[in-house]
Amino acid sequence: MKNPRKFPIALGRCLPLAGTLLAASLPADAEIIGSFVLNGDGTVTYFYQVDNRAGLFDIAQWSLEFDLAAPDWNPLDVASGGSVSVPDPIWVAGPGIPVLGQSAQDFLSLDPTGDVLVGDILAGFSFTSSYLPGVVTYYEFSALGDSVSGTTIGPVPVIPEAGGWAWGLAATTGIALATLLRRWRSTRPAQDLQA
Repeated sequence: MKNPRKFPIALGRCLPLAGTLLAASLPADAEIIGSFVLNGDGTVTYFYQVDNRAGLFDIAQWSLEFDLAAPDWNPLDVASGGSVSVPDPIWVAGPGIPVLGQSAQDFLSLDPTGDVLVGDILAGFSFTSSYLPGVVTYYEFSALGDSVSGTTIGPVPVIPEAGGWAWGLAATTGIALATLLRRWRSTRPAQDLQA
């Protein structure tokens, strides 16, 4: 005879897991959603939208932080003579002061009517770089000082993996030792004949 309690026990164990997975897939705070397009000239255009549908405060400013010594684009908005696009004249772009990285790109709403309100999405931020995509940190701020951070896609410097450096160093050392050994052996018989 089958145990009629097996199904409810198994279902009871799966429901908390399913709830956890569902909650984990939904954003808990506002997000900066990044995307990119590879251009024919080898550059990359990055696009961003502020998704405040799950946010807890209106977003008046946000920033991207990079491990780049300096951006290879002009960080000012297009209206100010730079190369960064913003959605409308209420938003401006400029170089930022990084928290942990080496450089930052700031976006600022000049008027509360331009803030990204809780429940809203604002797209139209973009710039082009020669750096390839990777993970960068973003920070979002309210006019009252509330803040949240996360990660999105953005330009990153190309850094070889540690294993690649180790193999390259080992190969170079091996070649140098082989060359020295060969030179030593080629001069050795001449020294033996002179003695």
